[in-house]
Amino acid sequence: MGSLQVPSIQIKKIERENIMDPRIYRYAMSGDTNSMRELVKEDQLDLTLQLTLQSNNALHIVAQHGHCGFAKALLVLSPSLLSEFNSDGDFPLHVASREGHMALVKVLIDSLKKNLNEEATDLESNTARVAQKDVWLESNLKGNTALHEALRFRRAKVAVALLEFDPRLADTLNQAGESPLYLACELRMRVAVKRILSCDSTYRTEGPNGRTPLHASANSKHFGITRLLLKKLPYLIKQVDNLGMNALHYSACTGAIKISHLLVKTDRSLAYVKDSKGLSPFFVAIQSGRPRTACMILDHCPDIGEMRDTCGKNALHITITHNSLRMMKALMKRPELRGLLNKPDDDGNTPLHTATKHHNWAKVKLILDTKRVDLRAKNGEDHTALDVSELGSEITLRQILIRRFLLGRGAVRNQLQIHRQYLFNFHPLNRTGADLKSFCETMSLVAILLATISFAAAFTLPGGYNSDDPNKGRATLIKRFALKIFLLSDTITFCSSLTLAMLMTWGTLGDLAFLHSTAIWCDLLLWISFHGSLVAFGTGVYAVISDQCKWLAIVILVMVCSVPFFRNWFINRSSKMTPLAVRLQKSMLGQSMKRNINMVQNTVSIHNTDSEPRPT
Repeated sequence: MGSLQVPSIQIKKIERENIMDPRIYRYAMSGDTNSMRELVKEDQLDLTLQLTLQSNNALHIVAQHGHCGFAKALLVLSPSLLSEFNSDGDFPLHVASREGHMALVKVLIDSLKKNLNEEATDLESNTARVAQKDVWLESNLKGNTALHEALRFRRAKVAVALLEFDPRLADTLNQAGESPLYLACELRMRVAVKRILSCDSTYRTEGPNGRTPLHASANSKHFGITRLLLKKLPYLIKQVDNLGMNALHYSACTGAIKISHLLVKTDRSLAYVKDSKGLSPFFVAIQSGRPRTACMILDHCPDIGEMRDTCGKNALHITITHNSLRMMKALMKRPELRGLLNKPDDDGNTPLHTATKHHNWAKVKLILDTKRVDLRAKNGEDHTALDVSELGSEITLRQILIRRFLLGRGAVRNQLQIHRQYLFNFHPLNRTGADLKSFCETMSLVAILLATISFAAAFTLPGGYNSDDPNKGRATLIKRFALKIFLLSDTITFCSSLTLAMLMTWGTLGDLAFLHSTAIWCDLLLWISFHGSLVAFGTGVYAVISDQCKWLAIVILVMVCSVPFFRNWFINRSSKMTPLAVRLQKSMLGQSMKRNINMVQNTVSIHNTDSEPRPT
């Protein structure tokens, strides 16, 4: 396409003794034409000298508010206002186009047409009209013409009117490197796109960072514009931006399935183009979590599953890395990707190695459920998947579950020293930074608390005691089975928690060997104490209220019995979270805590302000 050189504006500092008369400013805002005419006539004001601090003249102000009658009166009194610009380089036509005042834009265009059709009567008037002739082609300090401003603010009717006035406006670029056609595609303005493409004169197709209008329409997910561009400018389909991405990369990223299908159907080779990071549109769809788009590309290009990125990773590697379980389930069903399950990357890691390394419990389980995975495969460091699951000084719950799954499916280890280190690290007291004193104090505190509660509950039995002879002082509900279970479970809780407290008392002496040998018993005793107190609570409440309200007693028992199941559900739910999800949750929690702290600080400061003595 050809190129039109847009005149550049040299902004000069305007020196004047007076600024705009406030009455002119108010009349321009309100559109009071008669008052303005009287003021100009009485005070003999030169409207070209009436400027605001930002060098706006009266026509600029009218353009902001859209008063057509006032604008016509100004142009009669001082036609040169149309060719003056403010400190931002904006002409009145820029302002009116930005604000979307269609009627006023037509008034300004009609004035420009009139100036073009009038013949100069003398040299001075001819010079003035030459200066005004190309006002609509002028750009402001950001390089935007009036058409750019209309498009940027989605003023489609104004944009079409400007293009009908002079199609050469489509042949300009602003400082951001955006052509009018690119802006219209990016902002989904199909009417403007259609008008530009129908121009008889040349028009620009450039966009920022090497992007084209086709990139913009794919990114904005407008199917109609994309189809129109492919029909009018078919050569755009091959062009890539500065990052090596074609239009299919963009539509795959945004999940525009119809646009992606249109592009692939038009040219299948687009799917095989890699960007500067070595990613094809297929990989971009996987990274962005767009299973429908990825599967659609596979339907048209069944061999694209063999493609790898710059690190040798295939589609399954990328799916695992980018934490999309839904995407992985969709890809694992595809027969075209069946052979990728045991394919290593450049470091020798198979998808199972990668999922294990990222502690992605759900994806490891999904891979193992296929029963087609090679559990003996070794990576570049000679580690099997089981070896990888045992690496690390900090043993997490996800790691334990992954290791359990691998062992259950018959996985083998290749390096026994990793297993020995895992067994050593598995014990909490062997881990880096383990605090022996803190461990003993915490366990002792919990044990003493449980013992105190169970001791008090034994002597304040549900239902109370008889106060009348001959059974005075005896439990009123002792013959009920539920109360008997209450007493047994409460006794078990008291004994186990007291035993745990005594063991931890010995642990405070600092005997690490003793703690190692009793750690398993401590966990068991604590587990028994918790569940004993749970049973005691449920049976105690049931014994008291079952006669008066049977259904409520049953509901309470069900709620008590559901606690272990909820615990397991939360453990499984938490164990499925990858480190990436954990970091995101921590970040969200941190932001929430900061907001709460700021609210508290603001409340305190307001309270302190209110409590300060006021001066009399």
